[in-house]
Amino acid sequence: MRLSLAALFMVLTATVGSFATATPARAAALSNAKVVIIVGATEGTTSKYRSNADSAYAEAIKYSSNVVKVYSPNATWSKVKAATVGASVVIYMGHGNGWPSPYTYDPNYTTKDGFGLNATAGNGDSNLKYYGEPSVSTLDLAPNAVILLHHLCYASGNSEPGKTAPTKSVAKQRVDNYGAGFLKTGAAAVIADGHSGPEAYLRALFTTDQSLGDLWRTQPNYHGNEFSFPSVRTSGKTALMDPETATTGYYRSFVGDPTVTTTQVLANATTTPPPPPAPASPAYPVMNVFNDLGSSKFVGSIQWIYDEKITNGCTTTRYCPVDYVTRGEMASFLARTMNLPVATKDYFSDDNGLTHEANINRVAEAGITGGCAPGLFCRNASVTRAQMAGFLVRALHLPAATKDYFSDDNGTTLESSINAVAEAGLTGGCAADRFCPGVPVSREQMAAFLVRAFKPS
Repeated sequence: MRLSLAALFMVLTATVGSFATATPARAAALSNAKVVIIVGATEGTTSKYRSNADSAYAEAIKYSSNVVKVYSPNATWSKVKAATVGASVVIYMGHGNGWPSPYTYDPNYTTKDGFGLNATAGNGDSNLKYYGEPSVSTLDLAPNAVILLHHLCYASGNSEPGKTAPTKSVAKQRVDNYGAGFLKTGAAAVIADGHSGPEAYLRALFTTDQSLGDLWRTQPNYHGNEFSFPSVRTSGKTALMDPETATTGYYRSFVGDPTVTTTQVLANATTTPPPPPAPASPAYPVMNVFNDLGSSKFVGSIQWIYDEKITNGCTTTRYCPVDYVTRGEMASFLARTMNLPVATKDYFSDDNGLTHEANINRVAEAGITGGCAPGLFCRNASVTRAQMAGFLVRALHLPAATKDYFSDDNGTTLESSINAVAEAGLTGGCAADRFCPGVPVSREQMAAFLVRAFKPS
């Protein structure tokens, strides 16, 4: 996105009105700093947030070998708490429930100033429970971690859409309160941006050596209406706000220590990827390769696709079992499983030079996919269960089913494919009489589908 001349001048001059010195760049070595991307339960908006989070993932993976996704409908508190252990960057998109607000006051902020997550796993995007300040204050983050809150209500001082805009005093309280629990963990800063995504913040964090205050000021959407105040909730910390005008539009904020540098944030992670695991063999336990399988019920399936060299995991030590499968990853899973030949031409324009391009072309040439639009593949979009059924039907040339297996896909575009994979014994659905066609497929579920579809009996 190109900046206008005026916007560029504003970024360079920041708040002091004179040209700033160039921000020192950091060497482009791959970091192992842990980045965790969380999408909470936000009803009909969740799909959009998952897409936004996938864009953030695509940016983060350029700089770190350790990027973890925890998305609704599987973003429970237990999964989030486990995923964020040792995290240097935590990104959250979802509902914000802050204070002051129109809702009942709770002096302990039990449901306020934290995350809106899934109460239980796998039960849809409206399955919401708030985990407030007492919960987030127990997160076991890396020292000097940065919290990025995007598209939330209240976190940056703003109100909910359609609600009365806050006074400056109320907006300041909201920012201060929303940061308090996270700062108790030892985090360096809590940055809230109601309108923009985290990509530019991530880029600056990993590629420049500057203070977090300057990182916040030099974002493309900096308005130049900055003011600051000492935090009331967290002694010794500073809050910064940058409304759209001098008195309205409270959609950008910072609370924490603005003098901590980007280098300090990343200093607690190694600058190179972790060493590779021991050589794989059919007898080598996959639990000794990946340290994040925990209690996954799909370990056996993951073992098979690892032994068959279909996957090496999301990093050299992690499989990321609950992360959603992207269309690009799906292409690579299928191309490797089916040992597809190299394609004779380039089918899509939006994957050029990017990870999975060769395998995307392979599955396109095999007739397994036609892309998401003319000339486009949408490699970073999540794969839904219905789309997965379509991929498998085309890959296996499954015949049409003789009956209708599920009630929640009636009339949908891929209903016939869903019935075909059910009749082939590749799925039993997500519950009695239900397939959950719009739910994204996780990496551990993908392993199970591949085993059922391709493992010799």
